[in-house]
Amino acid sequence: MPAPHSNSIPWFYQNWPKPTNQQSADLFQEDLVKLWIHCEKDPAFLEQEYSINLIRSIGGSSPYLSHLILQNIHFFEFLLQNGPDEACKVTFDTLHQFSAQESRQAIAKILRITKQKIALSCALADIGNVWSLQQITLTLSSLAEATLNLAINHLLLHAHENKKLNLQHPNTPEKNCGFIVLGMGKLGARELNYSSDIDLIILYDPEIYPNNDGLNTIFVRLTRQLVSLMEERDENGYVFRTDLRLRPDPSSSPLAVSLPAAITYYESLGQTWERTAMSKARPVAGDIPAGYAFLEAIRPFIWRRHLDFTVIDDIHAMKKRIDQHKKTGKQNLSKLPPNLPDEDALNWLVGQNIKLGHGGIREIEFCPQTMQLVWGGRFPELQDSTTIGGLTKLTDKDLLTEFQTQKLIKAYALLRKTEHRLQMQNDYQTHSLPNNLEELEQFSIFMGYETPHKFARDLFPLMQFVRQTFEGLFATPENDEQYILDMPTTELKEYLNQKGFPDEAATILQSWNDSGPRALRTAKARTILTNLLPKLLDAFANQRNPLLVLQRFDTILARHRAGLQLLSLLERNPALIKRLSAVIGTSHFIAEHVASNPAAIDALLETNLVKNRFDLRKTIRNYLKNAEHYMDAIPALHSLVHSEEFRLSVAHLDNQISLNKAQILRTSMANSIMKSLLDQVTKEHQRKYGTIPNGGICIVVLGKAGSWEMTAGSDLDLMLIFDHPPEISESICVSNNKKSINQRSLSTNNYYIRLTQNFISAITNAGSAGSLYEVDMRLRPSGSKGPVAVSLTSFKRYHKEEAWTWERMALTRARVIGGPLKLQKRITKTIQHALSNAPHNLSNKNVLKDATNMRARLLRDAPPNSVWDVKHLTGGLMEVEFIAQTLQLTAKNPDIFHPCTRIALRNLAKYGIIDLKDAKILIQADSFWRNLQSLLRIFFGKLPPKDITTDLTPAIIEVMSRDLLKTATQDIQAITQIQEKAEMIGKQVRTIFIKYIGSLT
Repeated sequence: MPAPHSNSIPWFYQNWPKPTNQQSADLFQEDLVKLWIHCEKDPAFLEQEYSINLIRSIGGSSPYLSHLILQNIHFFEFLLQNGPDEACKVTFDTLHQFSAQESRQAIAKILRITKQKIALSCALADIGNVWSLQQITLTLSSLAEATLNLAINHLLLHAHENKKLNLQHPNTPEKNCGFIVLGMGKLGARELNYSSDIDLIILYDPEIYPNNDGLNTIFVRLTRQLVSLMEERDENGYVFRTDLRLRPDPSSSPLAVSLPAAITYYESLGQTWERTAMSKARPVAGDIPAGYAFLEAIRPFIWRRHLDFTVIDDIHAMKKRIDQHKKTGKQNLSKLPPNLPDEDALNWLVGQNIKLGHGGIREIEFCPQTMQLVWGGRFPELQDSTTIGGLTKLTDKDLLTEFQTQKLIKAYALLRKTEHRLQMQNDYQTHSLPNNLEELEQFSIFMGYETPHKFARDLFPLMQFVRQTFEGLFATPENDEQYILDMPTTELKEYLNQKGFPDEAATILQSWNDSGPRALRTAKARTILTNLLPKLLDAFANQRNPLLVLQRFDTILARHRAGLQLLSLLERNPALIKRLSAVIGTSHFIAEHVASNPAAIDALLETNLVKNRFDLRKTIRNYLKNAEHYMDAIPALHSLVHSEEFRLSVAHLDNQISLNKAQILRTSMANSIMKSLLDQVTKEHQRKYGTIPNGGICIVVLGKAGSWEMTAGSDLDLMLIFDHPPEISESICVSNNKKSINQRSLSTNNYYIRLTQNFISAITNAGSAGSLYEVDMRLRPSGSKGPVAVSLTSFKRYHKEEAWTWERMALTRARVIGGPLKLQKRITKTIQHALSNAPHNLSNKNVLKDATNMRARLLRDAPPNSVWDVKHLTGGLMEVEFIAQTLQLTAKNPDIFHPCTRIALRNLAKYGIIDLKDAKILIQADSFWRNLQSLLRIFFGKLPPKDITTDLTPAIIEVMSRDLLKTATQDIQAITQIQEKAEMIGKQVRTIFIKYIGSLT
């Protein structure tokens, strides 16, 4: 609240609007003077200029507020003396202290008196520009919540006393009561108006009352009583009108719906408008924790994992139905000139519905709501139920421009202010401006404008901008071209030939027009395809081999189950068509990846693939937390992994992200999945087999996962190490845990072996979606012959007495993740000790000899299969890694150890183990080989190609030359230059290998 202008002028001194009705102003002033004197107040107050301005403004503009002042004269005095913040605080405190045990009549009275006082406080703070829009709507929403809570507690307690319900906590009736009140719409978003209905959904949990057969009847009765308490009018007015029509299937369902029935409905029959409604849902009264648990249960219904642009068509259709039903708006708003004369703008505003009409509040609200439904599942941070918050977060993600957002927020603030003024005049639930110019002129004065023309000059352009923005986001694209699929064969071939397609392209298009792929079998899908096809063909024609791109797109359609969603995605994002064409035209492997993993297409929507990466850790945790069993979340995680793999690959191809950064992000994702999955598997394991007191298990990642260098398609080299107190020999079961009734104890070794098997099974389970990652556990002690889980004691003993050189080399790239932090530290310390202290038979000389023999044996048994076999080439990636790993073992200096090859090489040079010049050559070689290997995997798959020339495209050549030669070109000679550079680097690495490790002969 702003400070008063002076010590003698109170908080409410403002330039109050002039009274719009002088006669009403005079009558109210007279009534107030009489009442003031009757109550023995000082009449001097009523003689002050600022007091007169306030009184006449209210009395001559708002009969409703005048009535509230006369009804609450003592509170009015308190409000003027202390300001709206203190007045509302005292009013809410009084309500919160009111006992739910009071009579129904007393409860009804306190609820209504509270409404009167809060409404009056908010109105004066609003008209006087003391509070912001957010303060006003938040206070009105808090009023709804507070009154609902008292009413519900009273009704629950009454039902308990009458033995209709058996409450678990009668002193706090709402606790575990199973009676849930969800606030929807503006209440859910904390954006209530003065005369808003409160949209509610009433749910109840039958499991709280297992032996109560008449539960539905009881809760329906409670709901009717709640509605009565809130909206019936008496001498004190009413509290809030209530609307229960947003509940599941309102035409046939009871007023109170059981939780199982509600969840089943949303999972099977929920519609787009219900997703929109639920995006603002919030538990506001009753059993709040149970309400949040319900919203978590239906989260997948509200927030779809993949982008679904069909929702835009649904929202557009919904708004069109509103326009037709309400006959709101004037259809030419967006087409009127931007600088319309004031008189014309004023005439347009006469009778306009500022909520549902064109350019109104609903169109602003639809903008963030719809875009959140499209993107909110992928970017959880967008899930903001408030209108202004939602708009702002869309701007942060570049889904709206800063200019659009600021203009929409400005329009929203003025429209809501206008709506409030309309409603506070007579407490009517109205959203329409006056129907004639005379009344509109009076209303503009109440809005604080000197003339109605100035009011129109502010409001009209903003509403016009809202409508234009809404149409830009939601209007259905139209296509005036002929129906290509209906052309005769000869004409179709000629049409395609002109665009650069051979005759074979006509056969593909005609197959779409016959039985066609499943993706095109709905009427809606075929309609969208008709509009899309010219743009698709133009984009394909711009590629080097248009027929090949068309064939690959045909494969995508054939494999895509949700064809309507794919086509809507392309329809709403024209730039995506060109981007998709370029990507699938680049290589067969990429096209196959897109066809097999539809979620990957989402990544192409984002021009900045790095900036817009969402919080993976939180998303992964949510997937697992919301699943009834961790295996239920595996398909979602599979889609996430493949989508992110593709995103990072495309970002690297677009030169948006470096190789090192892409590998770190890819590894980070694998870390998060493994850690979160281990947590969930452990919890499920404990429910079945109890716990090991002070025991735990951790994941040790090795190889590329250990060195933060995972490329596309990298597998996971893992071992799992557990530890527990020596005196503990078996798991401890807890018999009184309801979720663990069937627990049985296991020996410690079997306990952790079975837990590890479940963990590995979760990662590698090849269901319909495929496995998350391939896993290799051969690097654990004793290799494939040893147990899948190793005790820390056994691990220490093995590396002290039995470990081979190759096992210790692999251990240089080990990292510990997941499990208890203390155990992670102990395992890390054990690994450091094992690297610094070799078994007695492994002197430095033996280590060097073993490394050279091992490399020679691999050259003999697993030679490179082509010049593109980066790992096994002479002087290739393996030899660079051998040098770094072997020299770390011989150095035996923990300050040198690092799982990342390039950092380990830097450390070796720092401590003089290797010449700086040689270290630089090796670091550059490591970068070249990893970059080449990464590109080959993106373009040709996991297996090294024997010959890349048959699948080369100009795009592939350009990227490879850019990354490997630092000069982008589409000349085929660049591939020869890359081969020559690889041969040179291989010779340099082999020379350094012989210098520090030894000769292979």
